[in-house]
Amino acid sequence: MIGCRPFTMPQASSIHSTAVIEGDVRLDDDVIIGPYCIITGPVHIKSGTRLIGQNWIHGRVEMGHGNVLYPGARIGGPPQDLGFDHEEPDPGIIIGDENVFREGFAGHRGKTDEPTRIGNKNYFMTNTHVGHDSQVANHCTLATGACLGGHVQVADRVIIGGNTAVGQFVQIGRGAFLTGGYATSQSILPWFMLTSTGTCGALNLIGMRRFGMSQEEIARRKWVYQVLYRKGLSLSSAVETLQQATPDPVVQEYLDFIESNDRPLCHGSSRAIRAGGSG
Repeated sequence: MIGCRPFTMPQASSIHSTAVIEGDVRLDDDVIIGPYCIITGPVHIKSGTRLIGQNWIHGRVEMGHGNVLYPGARIGGPPQDLGFDHEEPDPGIIIGDENVFREGFAGHRGKTDEPTRIGNKNYFMTNTHVGHDSQVANHCTLATGACLGGHVQVADRVIIGGNTAVGQFVQIGRGAFLTGGYATSQSILPWFMLTSTGTCGALNLIGMRRFGMSQEEIARRKWVYQVLYRKGLSLSSAVETLQQATPDPVVQEYLDFIESNDRPLCHGSSRAIRAGGSG
C-alpha cells in the first residue's frame, strides 16, 4: 500500500501495489519500485532508478539517477553501533548515479556530522557491506562478501576481492587492487596491490594498463614502490627520497596520500601475524 503523505505519485513512475512508502518520500519521474519494497523517509530517489523488489530504503537517503537495486539490497540502515539512536535519520547516506547493488548489499547511514557517501558507476556484488561514514568514490567494484568498516575511504577505480575485510578509518588509494580472502587494517597506496593480509606485495600493473597509463608513468610508479618497499628505508627516509623527485605529479600523488593518511601503511613483504593481530 501507499502510506502517509507527503508522498505523491510521480508521473511515469511504476510502484507495485505491495510496496510500502511512508513519510517524506520524493520519487522523480521514471522511478520503478518493485514488489514488497519498503521506503520510509526522508528519502529522495532520482529518475531512472529501479528497485527490483524486497528492498528497504530508510533514514535520510539521497539517491541519484539510474541506480539498480537487486532483491534484498538495503540502504540507509542505522550504523552497527550499540550507542547510536536507531531512530535518528541523520546524517544519512548520499548515493550518486548508475550504481548497481546486488542481492544482500547493506549500506549504513553516517553517525557523525557527515553522511556516508557512494559516488557513481560502482558495482557492489552480493552480500557486500559499506559501513557508516565510509566514502566510496567512482568506478569501484566490491566482489561478493567484501566489507568496509566505518569511516573507510575508497578512491576511484578500486577493486576489492571477495570476502576481503577493510578495517575502520583505512584509506584505499586510486586504482588499488585488494586480492580476495584477505584483510587490512592499514592503508593502501594508489595502484598498489594487497597480496596477503596487511601486505602490498605488488603493483596493479594490469589495472594501470587497462586504464591506459603510459609506460613512462607505470615506470614511475614502479620506482615509487621500490623506494617505499624494496630499499630498506624507513618511511620518513623514503618520503625524503620521494620529495627530491618533485614536482613529478606521479610522485606527488603518493606524497599527498601519505600526508593525508592517518593509518599505518600496508607493508611490502610478509610478516608473521601474531595471534589476535592483523599483520
